[in-house]
Amino acid sequence: DSRTRARSRARSRARLSDADALYLEGVARDTWRFFEQHVGEASHHLPPDNVQTAPHTLVAQRTSPTNIGLYLLSVVTARAFGWIDAAQMLSRCEATLDTLERLPRYRGHVLNWIDTQTLQALPPAYVSTVDSGNLCVHLLAVAVALEGKAAAVRGGGGVAPAAMPATSQTSPGALDDLPQQLARAAERCRDLAAAPEFGFLYDARRRLFHIGWRVGDGQANEQADGQAAGGGLGEGSLGG
Repeated sequence: DSRTRARSRARSRARLSDADALYLEGVARDTWRFFEQHVGEASHHLPPDNVQTAPHTLVAQRTSPTNIGLYLLSVVTARAFGWIDAAQMLSRCEATLDTLERLPRYRGHVLNWIDTQTLQALPPAYVSTVDSGNLCVHLLAVAVALEGKAAAVRGGGGVAPAAMPATSQTSPGALDDLPQQLARAAERCRDLAAAPEFGFLYDARRRLFHIGWRVGDGQANEQADGQAAGGGLGEGSLGG
């Protein structure tokens, strides 16, 4: 696992100057520090939409499907950089998946927005097509990362030195069961990614997705192509 990371970084540096590589790794590290600081029990292991730092710190206690997906992707990326071990990665992923499975939904979609303190949908209840799509693809990417880590641990690489933290899905001292725990977390990610229905958000006649769906009156927003709807992966919510 460490050799794989070293080869990956070597390839990246072949395309970047040392200064650029150092700068980008610093940005990545600062991004992870943001999540370390602001995601925990107080927020039900959900990331805030944004944090105001001036003139004083103010945390927006709301989140979106895009924010949640990006946080989970950041967790497995932090493991890839070596900033956390596999047990910590699993603990963080499981805690957030526990919350995800409790959130209010409409036809499988996590609603936009969610209060991170009460876990209730903020009115008006709304399904965002692009946010739901982002969460689904992020969950699939996280599942692949967890499965890869499970395979590496089974092969004797990347075994976490720390004791396994306890979560609702993980018992204390279960380090020997780490590959199975990782595989189960990956399966949960795939199940959550498969849950949303997208058919009602698609206008087959115009071959366009609706921007979203107003749950209260059962009405769709106007159609838009992927670009107009903010279709770039991860675009739009985090920090906005």
